[in-house]
Amino acid sequence: MSIDLLRRIRRNTATPLLSLLLIAFAALAANVAHATPAIMQANGAPACSSCHTQGKFTKAEGRAGLAAYLAAQTPICLPPQVLQGNVCVTPRPPTCIAPQVLQGNVCVTPPPPTCIAPQVLQGNVCVTPPPPTCIAPQVLQGNVCVTPPPLSPTCIAPQVLQGDVCVTPPPPACIAPQVLQGNVCVTPAPTSCSDVDDLDDEHGQELDDDRDHDGNDESDDDSGKSKKAKIIPILSAPDHVSVHAGETLTLAVTAFDCASRPLTIIAKHLPYGAALENTVDPQLHMSKGVITWTPDAGSRAQTVEIELKVVAEDDGAGKPVASDERGVVINVLPATPAQPLAQNGPVKSNTVVSAGYRSKSQKLTVAGQLLWNRSSNKGDRLAFIKNQNAVISDAASGVQLGTAAIKRDGKWKTSITIDANSAPCSVDVAVGGVRATQPVKGANCQN
Repeated sequence: MSIDLLRRIRRNTATPLLSLLLIAFAALAANVAHATPAIMQANGAPACSSCHTQGKFTKAEGRAGLAAYLAAQTPICLPPQVLQGNVCVTPRPPTCIAPQVLQGNVCVTPPPPTCIAPQVLQGNVCVTPPPPTCIAPQVLQGNVCVTPPPLSPTCIAPQVLQGDVCVTPPPPACIAPQVLQGNVCVTPAPTSCSDVDDLDDEHGQELDDDRDHDGNDESDDDSGKSKKAKIIPILSAPDHVSVHAGETLTLAVTAFDCASRPLTIIAKHLPYGAALENTVDPQLHMSKGVITWTPDAGSRAQTVEIELKVVAEDDGAGKPVASDERGVVINVLPATPAQPLAQNGPVKSNTVVSAGYRSKSQKLTVAGQLLWNRSSNKGDRLAFIKNQNAVISDAASGVQLGTAAIKRDGKWKTSITIDANSAPCSVDVAVGGVRATQPVKGANCQN
């Protein structure tokens, strides 16, 4: 009880006895609990006995009882719930700030990703870096700047490459009787018989033994005069020809005789199915032999060598005279895939006139001639050569090697740079739907 209260009691009380009674009552009232409805409502106590469990109704008892009552009424929360206002509630998950992420209701910083080359880590993200910028003369190869080897100039025929420089080679020196034609040494066809009058027996052979009929080596002429030199017929044939398996080879050879005797061309070792026909070429006015052969489509790559000679019938009692045998190698190439029929247009035939390789200059030179159909006109031919080229390819592998432009007269020619190891043994030349095959002279081939 406060001092001010006691003074007011004494000042307002008439007798001392009454003052003492009031003071005693005030002291008693100070120890008696006065639980108000507001306290009970705030703490959810339904009655005074909720807190005054001993029935003393003192303030000390009230405070202790209220604490015990509240403790008894507070729920026990299980994680992740927490107590809020005497109620268990589940708190909301935390808001994570990047780069953190939520794991088990907790914000954590994830480890950086593992990047697979060529990607690299930038800002915790795998990105593909841009390729480097190369400074000339460097170029980009495999995402790396490298310095390329120096390029050799491309030479235009007839020039050839010598030490990184294009030079014009001197014309070849031809050995007689060969002559230079178009920078190539060729053996000219005989134009007269004046040079063959002095030929002797060493340039040819007779079909029969030149011995006397009696077995002696002496001449039948008892006068002792030497025999007259024989005139040997001349056979003209290529050294090599090529044909694809399943296609027909037509090989024409010509014969010439200064004595104007009847000639017969004879062939030995012809392959099975081949045929030889003796005839006369009406344009050349020369004896001609035409060999035709179609290798089986399933034939493997092979070479077939045949022997040819021409025999002249003597004009009297003499003996037949034959030329030396001349070998011709037929290269049988693999069969080509079936191709759809193409329109030949104004082209009647396509002939490869020459195909040669020079290892020194590493040049493959191929030339040929188209023969036009008589029914075609100038406009048809110009339109054809404007849209068509002669396509040169390796006859064995089918790999295209180059093309040649066709002139108005039907001639075409090209030179292709190719190393010696890749030089073809034979070439195919296709113009529209017409194809021709020719062996390559000078190529390093095993025949």
